[in-house]
Amino acid sequence: MTKTMPEPPQLTVLQPLVDKLPPFIARKAVKYFTGGAISAKKLANDDYRAVGPAVRMKIGDTVVYPTPFLLAYLENQGISIIEVPKL
Repeated sequence: MTKTMPEPPQLTVLQPLVDKLPPFIARKAVKYFTGGAISAKKLANDDYRAVGPAVRMKIGDTVVYPTPFLLAYLENQGISIIEVPKL
């Protein structure tokens, strides 16, 4: 039985990053790609509770996320742009 990947989600704030990141990001590398904001443990817990990224895959023993789905998850966590006031 072959599963097909759903259409990538529409992104707002993080859309410019899709083409700058690798196509898949390993769960254990998420801390690096988010600057420490999200840990692999949080992702594993959110996956277990079915509130993590909509798509995840395994390559060997490694859990990976297609980049657009990981970015959509990050946006759902509540990303906002902070405007720096001009002095």
